[in-house]
Amino acid sequence: MSNAHRGSDREAGGAATQGGSGVEPAESPLVHTEESTVPRASRPRHPAVFVDSSAIVALVDRDDASHRAAVDAYRGLVAAGYRLFTTNYVVAEAFDLLSTGVGPSVARQWLRDSKLAVYHAEEQDERKARKLVIQAEGKRGLSLTDAVSVVVMERLDVADAFAVDPNFLADPT
Repeated sequence: MSNAHRGSDREAGGAATQGGSGVEPAESPLVHTEESTVPRASRPRHPAVFVDSSAIVALVDRDDASHRAAVDAYRGLVAAGYRLFTTNYVVAEAFDLLSTGVGPSVARQWLRDSKLAVYHAEEQDERKARKLVIQAEGKRGLSLTDAVSVVVMERLDVADAFAVDPNFLADPT
């Protein structure tokens, strides 16, 4: 994860954003955390946060209902020293969502300008994710992108996620 890095407002969203920086990560409804079994002294000094496509869309689309909260949460994460990263699957999904939502030119600009660290899912991640999708028989189901995200987060021992989608990391049953 050494290629993950902190950055400006333009890095995760790829578009300049406005807003305050008063939201701390633990206080934001957009940052999902799980209790860690690793003692605080053993945890990395700058923990990593996985960035979901829903957060990227909210950061880029100024008309998104969650835009202001996403900007505040992003700034809080950066100020707290979190290293933000995503997967190649999320990059593809975010590009498609942005193309449809705000238009292909904005989506291309985000793709060109984003400096968000990207972890490329490995074959083992994809195999495990496919199994999760097939086993998710619930009404909502589980997208392959979300399944890859879950598998990568588990394998890298990342418990925090920056997401706007309330179903991200929720039980798909």
